[in-house]
Amino acid sequence: MILDEIKADNLSARKIKNKLVSSVLTTLIGEITMVGKNRNRTTTDAETVAVIKKFKKGASENCTLMADSGADSKELETYIEEISIYDTYLPKLMTEDELQKAINQFILEGSNNTGSIMKALKNKYDGKYDGKMASILIKKSL
Repeated sequence: MILDEIKADNLSARKIKNKLVSSVLTTLIGEITMVGKNRNRTTTDAETVAVIKKFKKGASENCTLMADSGADSKELETYIEEISIYDTYLPKLMTEDELQKAINQFILEGSNNTGSIMKALKNKYDGKYDGKMASILIKKSL
């Protein structure tokens, strides 16, 4: 599970006294754990990925704001490092070619509209593809 990997990395970061990594991972662990606790169960990997994406989006937005305002470069570097920490735990996204092959396979299997192909993609590859790219490729393929 991704959460177990994050916990192990957090322990390692604490041992080597890497405050930024430890702080980011501790916050992340708390948020991920709460998702499962709210439902009286363990958090799934899909839910974990959703939380990580939310945190990454926030850090990216802060990074953009900092860059636009010409703020302190040290703070900007912190956000950039934070984003790279989040990227470590996100699954690799499918390439455009891989996504096109999957879409073509669903079409061959009988899916003949955008909705049914998107549903099939979500069922089989949830969190592993770019939805916007998938939509564009589906429209080209149909």
